[in-house]
Amino acid sequence: MHPDSSDELTLIMSKNYHSLSLVKQTRGFTLLELLIAISLSAVLMTVLVAGLSQISRDFEKQGESLDQKIDESLLLLQLEKAILGTVVYRFKKQSLAREDLFFEGSKTELSWVSTVSPGRNNSLTFWHLDADDDQGFRLNVLPAYPGNLHQQLEKAQAEEEQPMIYFKDYKISLHYLGVTINQKKQWYSRWSGKDKNELPLGVRIQFEPTENSSESDMGFSVFSFIRVLANVK
Repeated sequence: MHPDSSDELTLIMSKNYHSLSLVKQTRGFTLLELLIAISLSAVLMTVLVAGLSQISRDFEKQGESLDQKIDESLLLLQLEKAILGTVVYRFKKQSLAREDLFFEGSKTELSWVSTVSPGRNNSLTFWHLDADDDQGFRLNVLPAYPGNLHQQLEKAQAEEEQPMIYFKDYKISLHYLGVTINQKKQWYSRWSGKDKNELPLGVRIQFEPTENSSESDMGFSVFSFIRVLANVK
């Protein structure tokens, strides 16, 4: 065989080997590799969807919490204004000739008549705040019709399907600012307009977090003066 022929044969074989290598390198994915890729993509998509769902839930929860805090802040402002607008409202029992001053306050309950109305009308309104043990308070606002306001309140509460409770994670207590005989200011845990025949100088509503409160919740208080003079005899 001619020497050149041997070299040519070697060159042809080398080219064929490289061609086969290129074919092997460019033949694409096997079925197993494709299944593995699809499985990994499915796992990744599941993780992404779960993460997005959690983010959406957290965002929704934060939005609801923010809305609740705004509503509660507006409610406290309305309460403050209603106490500030307390009026001298007298009522007479059928068996008695004298008229009693309507303002009844204890540590967990307060009833008063105010010029402030949620409907922004010019009529007087009867406000009743009732604090429950470690479960916030219930609030009723009714028109101050002539007659027994407490009977009107009982009827309204009996007709309520499910009373609204505000500040559920707080314990509520009420305190009343008055003046002693020595003309010194003092806080009282009870105040009866019927017995004292006068209104307090102001009312403080104390909020203390309970075991159900979150760690970020802190105690606070709302205080409002009463616009009219304390002595209304």
